[in-house]
Amino acid sequence: MVGMQRQRAEQKRGHYRELVAAIASGSEPSPTEIEQLLTETQKSVDDLRRDVEKQQHRAKLKASVASIPGFEAERAAIDAQIAAADKKLAESESQHEETVHPLHLRRREVDQAISDGEAARRELVSSCEDADLRRELEDINQQLQRAGESTRDYKDSAGRLDRMAAYEHEVAGHELIKSEAARHREQAVTYETEAESLRRKAKKLEKLQADLAKRCEEIEQQMRRS
Repeated sequence: MVGMQRQRAEQKRGHYRELVAAIASGSEPSPTEIEQLLTETQKSVDDLRRDVEKQQHRAKLKASVASIPGFEAERAAIDAQIAAADKKLAESESQHEETVHPLHLRRREVDQAISDGEAARRELVSSCEDADLRRELEDINQQLQRAGESTRDYKDSAGRLDRMAAYEHEVAGHELIKSEAARHREQAVTYETEAESLRRKAKKLEKLQADLAKRCEEIEQQMRRS
């Protein structure tokens, strides 16, 4: 009698485990069957929920373990590709170093030669004894300096006038009295006109600077040849 009871109890527990496995895998039995098994096994709905979650968690763990060989094989393949790429890079870097090292050495020699040449060019000009050429060069350099300073002044002033014009336009946009708004706009136009005039002057001076620089180079060439 006791043996029969134990056997029936074990069967019920087996059915309960099957129920848990079915729900965990997504195949849920009927509510009636679930309720009957819970009653027979003296389990609650919370017990069933915990057992299902535990079963699902263990299933995930098993799947993770089962995936290890595949990932290990993939890791080995990736490592092999990385090693091959590293080897290729090392060979390329070695070849690159062999190629560029003598070029860098020659580049430094060329840089030094150019530097020496530039120094020689300056010395030929500074040591030229032609008084007329020296006076003309000095005069042109002074003109270049004055033109450069004036160009910067014109551009700075034009920029300042642009900002003043923008301010007047902004004030006019917020002015409620029409006559005052018109006055601010007129002032803005005046500033803009003055700024444009200064930019034209700066442009003329830039043209003059280009001509002076060209003449300066011509004189220096004569001085180097003398």
